[in-house]
Amino acid sequence: MKFFSVSALSCALAAVSGLCIRDSTSAITINQLNKAIPARASDSSCASVSTPSECVPNSRAVAAINSAISKYGVTQRGEIVALLSLMAYESASWQYNINHFPGRPGQGTRAMLMYNFIEEYANALYPGETTKVLAGGASTDAQNNVRALVLNDNDSFGSAFWYLVNKAPAYHAKADRLRSGNADDFKDYIVNGVGAGWDDSRHSIWETVNGAI
Repeated sequence: MKFFSVSALSCALAAVSGLCIRDSTSAITINQLNKAIPARASDSSCASVSTPSECVPNSRAVAAINSAISKYGVTQRGEIVALLSLMAYESASWQYNINHFPGRPGQGTRAMLMYNFIEEYANALYPGETTKVLAGGASTDAQNNVRALVLNDNDSFGSAFWYLVNKAPAYHAKADRLRSGNADDFKDYIVNGVGAGWDDSRHSIWETVNGAI
């Protein structure tokens, strides 16, 4: 089955070196994901972590990731690599689904969205349920209950895709942002698009994912 939609011009230009640049995709394979996130390649890999109930192996994650690619129309390779790298870092390779350190109320999903984004995300997907949960105010329990609405696999892995498209549109489908194979673009997205800190671990994860997808 062919997953990549490759520009004929890109392939023609790369023919001299024998390398065809794949700049867009409609799905990723389990083999690619296992190379990108090797810690979850085994279905038994979650048994030894501290939060096994939150952890999922790649065999479970791949369908949710592909669902998000389709749902949010994120098909540029550079964007997909960036979002997988972000989620792998934030969730410790799919180990965590809620924030444990320091344990902020309402923070979670594989992208570890802060509660203000969690509420907006949940309201976009489940407006009736979100309104009902918050009817008595945004207490700690209410924030955690809103978060619970989007912790299923599809919504949790979809959170990073939703954020890119809806909260950081300047980085989505732009010729000069999140370009394929561009580590500086990834750093720019993390620091300025997401507003998170940068460290060498983020770059190392990106390198692994970029080499696998």
